Amino acid sequence: MELYQMIAAHSRPWSEREFLFFGSVILVCTLCLLAAVAMHKIKKTQALGGIIALVYMVIIFGSTVFTRGVSSRQCELTVFWSWKEVLAVRDREMMTEILMNCVMLMPVGILLPVAAGRRIHPAVALLAGVVLSGTIEVSQFIFARGLFEWDDIIHNSLGCMLGCVVANGVYKFLLKRRGRKVSGKEPLY
Repeated sequence: MELYQMIAAHSRPWSEREFLFFGSVILVCTLCLLAAVAMHKIKKTQALGGIIALVYMVIIFGSTVFTRGVSSRQCELTVFWSWKEVLAVRDREMMTEILMNCVMLMPVGILLPVAAGRRIHPAVALLAGVVLSGTIEVSQFIFARGLFEWDDIIHNSLGCMLGCVVANGVYKFLLKRRGRKVSGKEPLY
């Protein structure tokens, strides 16, 4: 199943209230970031990274929680149950779902160093992934909009951390290319 088909199968179109709410959140955060740029608290690239990360997270929350149909509250508390399914039954669709969950928060991990304006320790990205994915999973359970499972939190968080590692590698490469010492604290821009 392709990514578009997976999203279309789980999501309904956004309502006017959802557009208004999430649009307002994005607008307020964008204005705050632009004010921080105007006061020279952050750089333009940091604001852009923050805005892109916010828009991406809104889309993720929308597609994983708010646009799904209401069902019954479900949870799978067995850790790595999805891997047991893949290994025991050779379930290709489950393997695709695992990989999609790993990739889902990778852009957030990539954008963390951009928004921070410096390299981020992978453990911080892992923690950010746990918090973000945990919020999604708990919301799915509370609003009865999907299956709460530890595996999703683990896979999403690992993807966020991997995205951060990739961004840090690019950051390090760019600093070396510019002839700067690489310690992680100096800004790239």
